[in-house]
Parts: sequence; structure tokens; C-alpha cells
Amino acid sequence: MIPLTNSKPLKSAREVALDCLSRRALTHYELETRLKGKGYESSEVNEVLEKMEKLGYLNDQELALTVAQNRLKRYSQRRVLQDLQNRGLAPQVVEHALESSYSSDAEFQQCVTLARRWCAQEGTRWDQRIRYQETTKKALPRELSLQQKVARKLIQRGYTSDMVRNVLQTIINESDEIVNPGV
Repeated sequence: MIPLTNSKPLKSAREVALDCLSRRALTHYELETRLKGKGYESSEVNEVLEKMEKLGYLNDQELALTVAQNRLKRYSQRRVLQDLQNRGLAPQVVEHALESSYSSDAEFQQCVTLARRWCAQEGTRWDQRIRYQETTKKALPRELSLQQKVARKLIQRGYTSDMVRNVLQTIINESDEIVNPGV
């Protein structure tokens, strides 16, 4: 029998690296971890990483900027910061990407947009559920239920509780103005 622990990988480290990078953009840390996990030696891994960087296949700064810009519409700056840190990017690379992609005002406006959309969706669901629900069951008041669900979703997206509170207050004030104009 052939021992499996000391067997040499069938593909070269370069082939594995190209295969990994053809599927998804990876950070230097992620590619290094994958190659070492497949049993390649550190010297071979470092050589391949240098070659991938020279060829332009591995660029942490560009990747961080792209990820930050793509997640701008769906997630908070805090959540993107955590995701980039989890991918093993250097703190200065992450900071640069976030500074160029996010502003606090734009983040607040995005939070308001998401909250409005989710209020409308959850309001429709609540109305449908109440219409088919027995009248003997107790349910939370509609507005409280909507606020709780929207707040939970926003916090899951990484928005701070203070920002979520301010956004919900903004939406409540807007709906009060619609119902009671000029009051």
C-alpha cells in the first residue's frame, strides 16, 4: 500500500493557483492558505504568489476596492470592513478601499432606502397574515411589528443601532407627515 500522507500533489502549485483564481478573485492570504492546505511547501507557495502578483492575477488593493464598491448598495461600512478583514487583507488596504467607497451621508441614505423598501414588503406581509389569521390570536400592532423586523434586518446588514434608530425615526416622521399634513 502507498501511504497517502507523503504523496506529492498531482498538479503543480502554479496550476492549482490559476485554477483557484479562475473561479473567484482571491486575496494573497486566501490563495496562500489554499495552497498550503493542499500540501505545497512554503518556498513553492511564495514563488507562485510572487509570480501571480507580477502577472496581475493577485492584487489585494484592487480586490478590496471592488468588493467595497460592490457591497456599497447592500451592506454597511462596518459589515464590509469585517468581511475584508476576514479575507486577510492588510488594515491600510481595507482603510483605503473603504475611504474611497463610503461616506457617512451616503451610508445613511442607503440605510433609509433599504428601510423604506423593507417597510413596504413587511407591511404587505403583515396585512396578508392578519387577513387570514384568526381574530382571537393576539398580534403586535402593525407599526411596532414592522419596526422590529426592519430594525433586525438593518442590524444584520451591519448598520449601527444608533443609525437604525435614526432611520426608523425618519421614516416614522415621514409617514406622520403623509397622514397628517401640516400638523
